Amino acid sequence: MTAYFSDIPLWTLIVWAVIVVALSLLLYRRKSWVKEISRFRRFVLISLRSLGLFLLGLLLLGILIKGTESEVDQPMVITIVDDSQSMLNYADSNSVEDLTKAYLNEVNARFDLKYNHLIFNLNEPVKTVDSLRFKNSKTDIGKALNRVYDNYYGRNIGAVVLLSDGNFNAGITPLVIAEKFKKTPIYTLTVGDTIQKVDHLVKSIVANEIAFLGNKFPVEVSIEGNKTPNQSIELQLLKDGKLIESKTLSHSQEEYSLVKTDFLLDAKSIGIHEYTVKINALANEFNLDNNTKTFYVEVLDDRSKVLLVAESLNPDAGAIKSALYKENNLELTTAAMPELPQELDAYDLIIWHNPGVSKDNQGFERVVNAGKPMWYIITPQTSRSTISRLELMANINTTGQMDNVSAAFNQGFNLFKLSPEARKTIDNFPPLKAHYGKVKYSNIGSILAFQRVGAINKQDPLFYFGSRRKTKFAVTYGSGLWSWKLADYQLNQSHTSFNELIRKSVQYLILKDNTSRLRITLPSIASSDEEYIINASFFNESYEPITEPTIDFELIQPNGESFDYAFLALENEYQLNLGQLPAGRYTWRASTNYNNQSFSKEGTFGVKDLALEKQATKANHQLLMQMAENNNGRFALLSDYSSILDDIDQRKDIVPVAYESSTYNKLIDYIWLLLVIVALFTTEWVIRRYSGAY
Repeated sequence: MTAYFSDIPLWTLIVWAVIVVALSLLLYRRKSWVKEISRFRRFVLISLRSLGLFLLGLLLLGILIKGTESEVDQPMVITIVDDSQSMLNYADSNSVEDLTKAYLNEVNARFDLKYNHLIFNLNEPVKTVDSLRFKNSKTDIGKALNRVYDNYYGRNIGAVVLLSDGNFNAGITPLVIAEKFKKTPIYTLTVGDTIQKVDHLVKSIVANEIAFLGNKFPVEVSIEGNKTPNQSIELQLLKDGKLIESKTLSHSQEEYSLVKTDFLLDAKSIGIHEYTVKINALANEFNLDNNTKTFYVEVLDDRSKVLLVAESLNPDAGAIKSALYKENNLELTTAAMPELPQELDAYDLIIWHNPGVSKDNQGFERVVNAGKPMWYIITPQTSRSTISRLELMANINTTGQMDNVSAAFNQGFNLFKLSPEARKTIDNFPPLKAHYGKVKYSNIGSILAFQRVGAINKQDPLFYFGSRRKTKFAVTYGSGLWSWKLADYQLNQSHTSFNELIRKSVQYLILKDNTSRLRITLPSIASSDEEYIINASFFNESYEPITEPTIDFELIQPNGESFDYAFLALENEYQLNLGQLPAGRYTWRASTNYNNQSFSKEGTFGVKDLALEKQATKANHQLLMQMAENNNGRFALLSDYSSILDDIDQRKDIVPVAYESSTYNKLIDYIWLLLVIVALFTTEWVIRRYSGAY
C-alpha cells in the first residue's frame, strides 16, 4: 500500500496547475513567431512548458512516499557442539567424532531448504563439519549459549541443539543462561555414561606462583578418590624432575574420598622451577591421565621494602596498608615518627603521611635526607613552612584555611597506565581535605589527577609525580584516602580500582629506570589454554623507541627442540604471538643488531596445564535432561540423534515468520523524475529552435 505525505496541502497542486498553464499561454501568446507555426506545434510547446513547470512545483512540495517491504525469516536450527577434551573420556569415545559429523551432515541435508542450520563449537562458528576437533582444554557451555543468544536475539530461532557430555568447568551453570531462551526449545544430545568408575586423581594444588629467595613457601595438595575405600596413596613430589619428598596416605572408608596434605618447600635458587605431584595407579583404575599434575613457582630475589611513616593517627595509613597487603613482592613496615627504624637505607620507598606534624625535627631530617623515593601525603595539618622544606617541585601558596577538593583524572597522564574502570572511578571519588590555595606544577604529563571543586576543574594538581636528584617522588595534596576506598566499594562492590591506584603508584616509585636498550616483556607463568604474547621494545642512543632493527626470538621447548621466530614491528614496539603452548618449562633468547652492535636477552618461563578436562570420568546427563525439560525440548543419546531431528521436523511452532516494514522516500530523491523534467524542457527548446525561435 502506497501513501503520500506533505507539509503543504495537496489541493494546492490544482492551483499550481492553473498557474503554470496560464504562464505558458501568456509566454507563447506574446511571441510573434508563434503565429507562423501550426496550431498542433503550438499546443505541444505549451504542454511541454506547463508539464515541466508543474513537475518542478511538485518537487518543491516536499512530498514523502510511504511504501512497505515484506521479508520472510526462515527458522534457524542452531547446533552447539561441546568440542572439549572430556567428550573423549568415555567408553564410547571412539564413535563420538564420527557420530557428531554424521548428525551434522544429516541436519544439513535434511533441513537445507526448510531451515537455516548454524553450527557453533564452544568458542566460534564451525565453518566445515570436517574441521571439528575435540581439543578444547576447558568447557564453558554457558558462554556458548550466551553468545548464541546475544548474536541472534530477536531472530526466528526455531530450536537449539546442544551436543555435550554435560560437564562444565568454567563459567556459570548453563541452566541459568538457558532460561533466556524462553520460547525456544532446547534439545540435548549426550555422550558418555553416568556410572562412577574406580579413579583417584590430583584434584588441586594450592601454591603461590612467586616465592622469594631464602624463604619457605607452603603447597597444599588435594587428592580425590571415587570408589576407593581404604585404598593406599603413594604420593611423590618432584622438583625439576628429581624426587624431593614422598608420603603414604590413605583414602577414607567412604565411596567418595578427599584427602589433603601439605608441603613446606625451600626457595633455594632464583628462576622458574617445575614441581610435579604424582600418585600411584590403582587396580582397575579407569583414568591414569589425572594422576599427575605440574605447577610452577618463580623464585625472585628482588623483594622491595616499603616504610609507611604516619605522624598522627589516621585511617589513610590503614587504607594504603590494606591495598598493598597482598603484593607478594612488597614487604611493608609501618611506624610512627618516634619509632622510626634506624636503617632507612634498607627501604626502597618511604610513604610519609602528614609530614612534620609530630614536631620531631631529628626524625624529620632523617627522612628528608634518606635519599629514597618518597610519597608525600600533604594534609591540612602540614604547615606551610614544612611544605617548603620538602622541596615538592611545585609553587604552593596556601592561606592556612581548609578546602574540600575532588579528583579529576588527567587524560594526558603518561607515567603508567590505569584501567578504564579505575580512571572512571577516580573521577567519582569523594573530596579530600586539603589546604586552600594555589598549587602550580609545570609537568602536566606527570599529574595523575587535577583538583576539582564542585563542577569546576582546576589546573592545580591533586596527585602528581616528580623527580629530584634522580630520585622519584609523589605528592597527594590532601587527606581522606580512606574515603576513596569506601567509595570504590560503594560504586563497584570491590576495592579493585582503589587498590590498582595505590599499587601502581608504589610500583612506579620503586621501579628503577631501565637503561637497557633491548627490553623484553613476557609472563613468567602462563596457562596452556591462553595465547602466549611477548612484547619487546628497542631504543636508539637517545633512548627513543624505534622499530628499524629486526628482533629474533629463539624458543627452546621442554624436549630440547628449538624454534626461531621474528617479532612483528608495530608503531613504537614489537610483538610476538606464540599461540597456545603445551605445558612445560621453556628457555628463550632474544637478539638484534643495530649500528654494528649486538643486543640480547634470555630467560625462562613456565606453561602450566590446567588439566580440567582430564578430571571428568562420568557424564552429567542430569544437567542436560533438566535443560531440555525446562526449555520444552527433548534429551537423547547422540547415537539416537534421528529421533531429535524427527521431533524438530514435526513441531508446529517452528515456522517461517513474515516481517513487514515501512519505507519513506522523498519525491525529490527519484532521479528519474529529474530526468523527465530535463527531457521536457530540452524537447521544448529543440522544437523552439526548429521553429525559428531563440
